[in-house]
Amino acid sequence: MALRSCALAFGVALLLAGCSDGPSPVTAEKVLDVAGLRAVVNAVALSPDGGVVVVGDLDGDLVARDVPGGVARWTVRVHAPGAARRIDGLVFSPDGALLVSIGHDAPTVELWEPPTGRQAAVVTIDHSRGAAFHPTERAVVVVAGPTIHVVDVERGEVVRTLPNAHQGERLDAVAFSADGRTLATASDRGGLKIWPWPALTLRTSMSMSSSPEAMAPVSLALNRDGTRVAANGILGRVHVVDAMKGREERTFANVAEAPGHGMHAEIRYSLAFTQDGDWLFAPDTHDRGLRILHVPTGKSFAVLRGGGPFYKAMALALPAARWPC
Repeated sequence: MALRSCALAFGVALLLAGCSDGPSPVTAEKVLDVAGLRAVVNAVALSPDGGVVVVGDLDGDLVARDVPGGVARWTVRVHAPGAARRIDGLVFSPDGALLVSIGHDAPTVELWEPPTGRQAAVVTIDHSRGAAFHPTERAVVVVAGPTIHVVDVERGEVVRTLPNAHQGERLDAVAFSADGRTLATASDRGGLKIWPWPALTLRTSMSMSSSPEAMAPVSLALNRDGTRVAANGILGRVHVVDAMKGREERTFANVAEAPGHGMHAEIRYSLAFTQDGDWLFAPDTHDRGLRILHVPTGKSFAVLRGGGPFYKAMALALPAARWPC
């Protein structure tokens, strides 16, 4: 997928008021714009405090920049020249001390120290498609093929696997609830499974949709206590699931806005719940910006419009302290 624009925009200072009284005005401010990037940016991550942004590209390079200054801290080559160089995913640990990089066709998963760019560990997991750090424990869960891998970040090695976790379906996304008690995984066929942590004994299994758009979810998020899950497929529709009842609570249809993007729709490369779980941030990577969805009412609000016409990937930093309700 090629970018028509190589600009990156990052919005902070997002504010909600009166959460209990329904949808309220939302504001955003662009704080960093990096233009003229030579390689196609394929993955992006913001540190939990919003002070560092790391981007990975199709050539296998990682670049870390200060926010909002934009000064490059370091650049490293993740994969050697040749096949499987593309970086497809980047995730910060909750304390910002580690960064994990994954590649759909890469033979390994890498752990990095964001302040310096030093490689902390290399884990032999191939064809990885999703990663999620546990909120409080020193572990990261990586999904690859049909398998769930639990990695001890101190030892830099896999300490547990759940093979064939989705009965032969490819796992495309994984996420923890903020309280660390629940793990969710989603497959390329739209299957969603809920696992209690650390037991990882299956609690809920369901299909988000029978239509092709539910395949290949590119992002997955849980609210704080794991009772609500949000996921989306390759055509951008957002499915919100009641994890306790095992049924779909609400669906937000895509509404393509950028000229000629009706067939592309909205591939949302990041989803994030606010602390109360009623608001869901959903970037429209094909439609120039960011929306916030109000789950109880099903309403959608435009928050930030970029220069577009679309972005390949987006990341969100949402400290809990910013969402008093």
